[in-house]
Formats: sequence, C-alpha cells, structure tokens
Amino acid sequence: MTLRRSLDAGSDQLPLAYAEALLDLAAERGVPRERLLTAAGLRAEALASVSGRLGFADFYRLASTALQICDEPALGLLFGQRLNLSSHGILGYAVLASADLGTAIQFALRYYRVLGLAFDLEVREEGDYLVLSAVEGVPLAGLARFAAESLLSSLYRIACFLLGEPPQGVQVGFAHAAPDYAARYAPAFGGADVAFAQAEHCLRLPLHYLQRPMALANPAALRMCQEQCEALLATLDLGEGLLTRLRRLLLARPGEFPDLESAAKALHISGRSLRRHLAASGTRYQAVLDDVRRRLALQYLTTTQLPLQEIAGLLGFSDPSNFRRAFRNWTGRTPGSYRSPR
Repeated sequence: MTLRRSLDAGSDQLPLAYAEALLDLAAERGVPRERLLTAAGLRAEALASVSGRLGFADFYRLASTALQICDEPALGLLFGQRLNLSSHGILGYAVLASADLGTAIQFALRYYRVLGLAFDLEVREEGDYLVLSAVEGVPLAGLARFAAESLLSSLYRIACFLLGEPPQGVQVGFAHAAPDYAARYAPAFGGADVAFAQAEHCLRLPLHYLQRPMALANPAALRMCQEQCEALLATLDLGEGLLTRLRRLLLARPGEFPDLESAAKALHISGRSLRRHLAASGTRYQAVLDDVRRRLALQYLTTTQLPLQEIAGLLGFSDPSNFRRAFRNWTGRTPGSYRSPR
C-alpha cells in the first residue's frame, strides 16, 4: 500500500534549538555568537523565549547572515548534520518512541508542521524504495539551497541514528543545480548517490528498513507525544491552510512584499482564487499584509537594535514617516515610545 500524505506549510515559528545549533556552528567557523546576532539585527533576548520557539523571519535573517559571513559554502549540509532528534523537540521524542521506522515516518509526516518547516513533505513508494520528497512551501530565494541541504542531511542523520547504522542503498536528489562544492554531498550521506537538478528534493530509502524495530519503542510515550503535538498544532493555528501559507510567504520576504497577483503566483493559484479564499476567511490581502507588517514591526522593535529608518525599509516603507503613521494606526503609539516605554 502506498503511504502518502501532503500537508500544508507549518507555522511561522521554529524551535529555538535550530538557531542555537546554527550559532554554535558559526562560532566553530570563526564567527562568534554575538557577531552573528548583531549582523542579523537580533538581540540575545530573542533566543530566550519561554515558548522555546523563534519567529520564521528571525531565523531567515540569522541563516542568511550566517551564509554571508561564514566562510563555508556547505553550511547547510553541516547544519543539518547538527540537528539530532532532540533538536526537533516533541516530534523527535515521538519518532524515537515509535515501534519501527515506518511508524516513525508516518508520525513525522503527520506532525512535521510543528517544526515550522518551509517545505511541503510527501512520502510515496516507488518500486523497492520509500521516497520522502520535499518541495518549497514558500519561495526561499537565496536560502533555498541551504534549507534543502539542511533538511535532507538532518533526515539522513536521524535515519542513521534510528537504524543504529548507516542505511545502504540510499539515493539522494536535490532540485538545485550542482554547486561548486558538489563533491562534499556524497560523504554527508554516507557515500550515497547524489543527483542534482531534479524535479524535487528527495531521499530514497530501501523499503526493507521500514520494518526495523526501534530499540526505545514506547507506546505510552508515543501517545503522550501525539497529544502534545495535537495541542501544539492547535496553539500554532496551523489549520488555516492557504491563509497560513500566505502569511509565511510574506514573513519570508521582509522588505520585498509582493502584490496580490505576485503572491498568488508564488502560491500556485490565481489572483481570483486567492481573493476568494481570503474573503471566505473574513479578510483581504491588504489586511493580511498589514498584520504581517505590524507583527514584524513589534518583533523588530523588541528584539533588535535596528534604527527606525531601517525597520521602515524592512517593512516596505520608503518613507519613515509613513511607517510611523502606520504604526500609530496599528497600535495607537509611536515606534519610539513602543521601543522605550515611559
């Protein structure tokens, strides 16, 4: 029987463990934690959230900055290898508690949205292989290769851990063209065959591995994890489908917000369909855009030391006075008074 599920993109937040792993990796590459945070316009307080999660836009800037200032083109491959099961929080523990690898994959596919990934994931069977494919849920522009490398190298590392050994016969495919450092891919996947310029990012695993029992299988723990994942999905408000995808699209492009038609094209629907879906949700495109701008403005003002003029630019305002006027409409306060309340 074919195992297949395609889910909507996740929330606009990711586990803080991702940011911590990236900061540690950058530090090992000669970029101190404080330097990377400052260059990305982030305050250390942004990594002290009681929720244990970081905004997607913040992580996008952190990763983009790391790529720019770390002298390491294969940063995505190395970062993915750093993400172990514990990095993925409750979902990682659920995978570990599953009865076998097949069950673990089914569980991960059902709840991966709690990780806030920018990919739509799907699993299918092709001949003697289980194929896990990933397609961008939102355009990632310059971060696309980093994100794909991180995702697949992390999945491979987790598979090795769960199986207790590197799986044999693995095949890996990437949608992007072969980079200058293409020779570094195969070692990152245990010497597996790696193909580029494919229709999708994918990891192919021989089917016989699905029946491999997990050493730490725990049905009671798995049920508990399932309950927590369901609660987290509800908390993160991931049931909105297209509306959530639109918000993620806007959050991923600070300072370059598309118009409605461009946004619809990026979401692979018509502008008319996007308007209809938004109307059915009781909103319109400009209202969603204003809400994203407001959220980003509050985030920048409370977690960064960016000048107001730069924040205005990141929010798509060419004139800082227009930003101040909009912010007052959103909150009833000026940006300066919000950043330094009296």
